[in-house]
Amino acid sequence: MALTLVGCAPKEQQPKVYGRYVPERKDDFAWENEYAAFRMYGPALLPENPSNGIDLWLKNSPALVIDTMYGRELKDHRPYHINYDGNLDCYKVAHTCGAGGLVVLTADGEGTNGEGYRTWIGGPYDRWEILEQKPDRFVFRLEYDSLLVAGQIFHESLTITAEAGQLQNKAEVVLTSAQPSATGSQLLAGGGIYLHDTVDYYMTIPEVGYVLYEEDALSDKQAAQMNYEYNGSTSQGRIQISVKTPGATLTDIVDGNLVAVRPYELGDTLTYYFGATWSKWHPEN
Repeated sequence: MALTLVGCAPKEQQPKVYGRYVPERKDDFAWENEYAAFRMYGPALLPENPSNGIDLWLKNSPALVIDTMYGRELKDHRPYHINYDGNLDCYKVAHTCGAGGLVVLTADGEGTNGEGYRTWIGGPYDRWEILEQKPDRFVFRLEYDSLLVAGQIFHESLTITAEAGQLQNKAEVVLTSAQPSATGSQLLAGGGIYLHDTVDYYMTIPEVGYVLYEEDALSDKQAAQMNYEYNGSTSQGRIQISVKTPGATLTDIVDGNLVAVRPYELGDTLTYYFGATWSKWHPEN
């Protein structure tokens, strides 16, 4: 009896993680996994005073949405600040750390909080590089040439890893400076969450360097108005944003940011984690 072997082509794995440079939207860099999408601001946006903070896009299912949302905004002129079919950009960053961006603190008696710290937020990135792009893993690096901290200019190298099935992204930060200064030996650094106009609900677990913030998805008045005009409702669920900084020595509200920070020495690698979820998310949407 003859035996015949039949070859079968391997089934193509559908990507669960995705990201790219977005030149058509002022040098954005955007990425996502099943749970949420994020973006960071590039040099073309500099005249609008953006930050090195992280913007958050909500999604109600594991489906990849970045290209759809940019296409809808830029080609169809349908603002991505409106929830049409389960995807929504309603989180306002402006010049803040946003939803998990880097926060650097220095001891400062003139700080606006009672603890005597001052927060420092940077501007848009200068260069980008994709290090790894697989269906279940996306790694990229952003370089910032001019992070100003207490009168000293730092270089920030930020590597972000997004993986399928993980609620949080991994951020690895290295700060360096050519300027001789004592500032670098007095830094606290880690991830932060901007609290917008009001503190809704937050929690801290200092033992593991964990902070969490929850707010109404339409806390931004402009987004609330746009969604009301289209959907007839200002109810779009709630957002939860979390940050974990291993070794954090301060988990508290500083200058309107919920931070998890630790002492930082220039040249070292600071590792922290950040992520977000939406109450409307469901795996079968």
